[in-house]
Amino acid sequence: MIRIGKLKLNREIVHMAIFMIIQSIICWWAALDYGRSFQTAKFSAAQLPLIGYTLAITATVFIILDGRIPAQWSLIAIGISVAFAFTNIIASESELLYLLLTCSVWLFIMAIPRFGMQNYFGLIVFSIVMSYTIPVAVFYLQNQYLSTTFLWKLVPLVASYVFLYVPSFSKQRQINQLISAITGVILVVAIFLQPITWQTITAIILTIAVWFSQQSFGRLRLHLMINAVLQLIFMFLLY
Repeated sequence: MIRIGKLKLNREIVHMAIFMIIQSIICWWAALDYGRSFQTAKFSAAQLPLIGYTLAITATVFIILDGRIPAQWSLIAIGISVAFAFTNIIASESELLYLLLTCSVWLFIMAIPRFGMQNYFGLIVFSIVMSYTIPVAVFYLQNQYLSTTFLWKLVPLVASYVFLYVPSFSKQRQINQLISAITGVILVVAIFLQPITWQTITAIILTIAVWFSQQSFGRLRLHLMINAVLQLIFMFLLY
């Protein structure tokens, strides 16, 4: 429990709330940053249900990967995300609806232990789904079209998910060390695809530092919180 004066809060709920806020910023940041360079980009009421959807999805991710909150709550959060996806504003765009439902369905599969998707394959699909559903939806609702250039801009985001969440998807530390090295190299290559600035150089140094940390400590108790903060730093540096 966390005490704030006389108020007592469940530690895991507080951690989940913080993770939801940070992860939601990560999901929206690239689209908003890239879209603001276009005069057509604007915030509209159509994006309000997407905020609710994003919060429900990030809560689901935390519950599934943290493992300290009863698993049935992830199913409730997924149901809430589907409800937001079917709001009139979003459902009127069928492609957008299918895109968001893809994310919800994949997290549902992850939430069911018998499917066994908390592995390296699951990590890759998770990274692609998280990088190409909500950010694409945000960009589309903001600009009313989709740019292939923007899709390429999301490659470092995909690479950051794969690299940072290796310990979250497997407890085999020795194999994780090798996978972390491979995914770390992929992230560095993805960063090099960006214009070389002090931000990209800093991102590469941060990647190396995180890799050494993963080799030394493996999965930490607050790994999801640490991942969220690190990924937010990557977003500020790369977008």
